[in-house]
Amino acid sequence: MIKGHSTEAGSAWRGMHCVCRRTAGRLLAVFLAVLVAGSLGLASSPVSAQDGRPIVRPGDTTGSGFHPLTPLFRLFGVENRRQRVRMKERNPRERIQQPREPARPVIVEVPKEADARVVLVVGDSLAGELAEGLEATYSEVASVRVDSLVLDDVGLAGGGTGDLGDRIRGIVQGRKVAVVVALIGSHDVSDIETATGTAGFRSEEWNAAYDRRVGALIAAARAQRTPMVWVGLPPPKGQARRADFSHINTVAKQRVDASNAIYVDVWDVFLDENGGYTSYGPDVEGTRRRLRSGDGIGFTWPGRRKIAFFAERSIARILGSSGAFAFEGVEDDPNFIVLTGRQGAPETVLAGGEDARNEPVADTPQYRLIVQGAPLAPANGRVDDFRQVE
Repeated sequence: MIKGHSTEAGSAWRGMHCVCRRTAGRLLAVFLAVLVAGSLGLASSPVSAQDGRPIVRPGDTTGSGFHPLTPLFRLFGVENRRQRVRMKERNPRERIQQPREPARPVIVEVPKEADARVVLVVGDSLAGELAEGLEATYSEVASVRVDSLVLDDVGLAGGGTGDLGDRIRGIVQGRKVAVVVALIGSHDVSDIETATGTAGFRSEEWNAAYDRRVGALIAAARAQRTPMVWVGLPPPKGQARRADFSHINTVAKQRVDASNAIYVDVWDVFLDENGGYTSYGPDVEGTRRRLRSGDGIGFTWPGRRKIAFFAERSIARILGSSGAFAFEGVEDDPNFIVLTGRQGAPETVLAGGEDARNEPVADTPQYRLIVQGAPLAPANGRVDDFRQVE
């Protein structure tokens, strides 16, 4: 009984196997026939399916066209690559969103007094950004108004100081300007045409010509004995350009100091702790912000407020108690010392006058240091001992 049952089961299995093979063979034949028909249809002139839709290429399952193998493509998991790429591009998770820096706020100035002292900012495009920062600084000071004379592409190396100097001279002669603030030089990395030829940038001839042009601009601003504040160039992005700006600052500062004007050095303010360029840093409130614009020269709004902050400290030396950090009501009180400065001090006797005692004795370290200006000899372990340790 058991043997007979096994024989009948084997015969049944062989019969089912033959049926499956015949069925698979028929399906394969149908698949090949449809594939050939589809290929012939695509190779010939454009045709349409029974419902009127055009026959499209295999795999294009996203369009409105018809293809006879579309059900098989879906059955075997064939997808449209273009659709997959498009869906990937639209994935919002892969989008990189840059943090937005605070835009310039709306500055509401208090009504200015009729005799408000004018801070005139002159120079190139950087001067325009400085003027915006100073406007915000003095927005709540009724006794100070900020005006500006800004020519975006002006420089001292190209066309000289002719037009800019004449316009500055006309302004200071026509109105009461308390102080002129200059920021210029970002377009001066170029040769200078002189009466004797072309002076190459950084050459001795260039330094002399640029010194004269800085002096001419200062003379135009001080035509009416108007005080002047010269703000140095900030460090730009790029080592080569940073070296060029540093050279311009060096030449300009020598002439500014020789002309008894005030030079404001903002170079180190916009560098990192290693002395390199950085776009970020603390703003006037101590919050880390992006301070420099994308070109590596200009400023964002927090950067404009910061450079204005350092310029205002020098302006306060001229404006005195009318500045943004004034102490009202104490300008005539000798018991108060206003650290923001006054235009004149109440003292009439200078330190070191005829009644001074303890005068330096000749041939002593004190005499060599104070009178002759010679540095002290280095001493081991002292903070001014800069000798190389071998």
